[in-house]
Amino acid sequence: MLNYPLIAPPFDMKDFEEMNKGEAKQFFDWYISEIPSRLNVLEQLTQGKIELDFSPASLIHLFDWYLSVINLYKLSEEELEEIFQSWDGLPWFVYESEKESLLEHPYEIDQEDYALALDISIYFAETIRAHFPEVQWAYKTKPKSDAELNQPILLFETETIYYERNPRRLLLVIIEYIKKHDVTSKSLFDMFHQDGQLILGEDE
Repeated sequence: MLNYPLIAPPFDMKDFEEMNKGEAKQFFDWYISEIPSRLNVLEQLTQGKIELDFSPASLIHLFDWYLSVINLYKLSEEELEEIFQSWDGLPWFVYESEKESLLEHPYEIDQEDYALALDISIYFAETIRAHFPEVQWAYKTKPKSDAELNQPILLFETETIYYERNPRRLLLVIIEYIKKHDVTSKSLFDMFHQDGQLILGEDE
């Protein structure tokens, strides 16, 4: 996918766990302000082949399209060795587990395909919000141990319901399943319904 318009903040970007509260707010405000333009990029890329109307069914068509345009390729021996070397600082049991998993599914996708997935994650989030307007974009600055610290997330909370979703992390997880050839065109659609049950408190 050539000349993909990447999303990048117009300021120095730190790792989320290193941001202070002001930096987290700066990133969040910028991220939210970029949503309309990123959805427009997605509209242009799909070239009218998909009606991006925030319907659950559109998630099937969008993800099916994504699967058809990404470049899934097998890693070479040299690429595998570079990855293994980058893991030298990991505990041995983590290293061995990761190595075994990668050797079982030695696949990767292009960096632009990751970038496209981030825009799809925004569309997924806005589809959730279109059907469940009680869900809002938010970010958390504590506790420091929180896995989603300082990152834009979807959040809805009542006395009996707690829903939290990091859409970007969701797509990264799904990409790992793509590498394992363990997804279908309905994977994102199914996640929408799973999240819907959580939001409505019907997950039990």
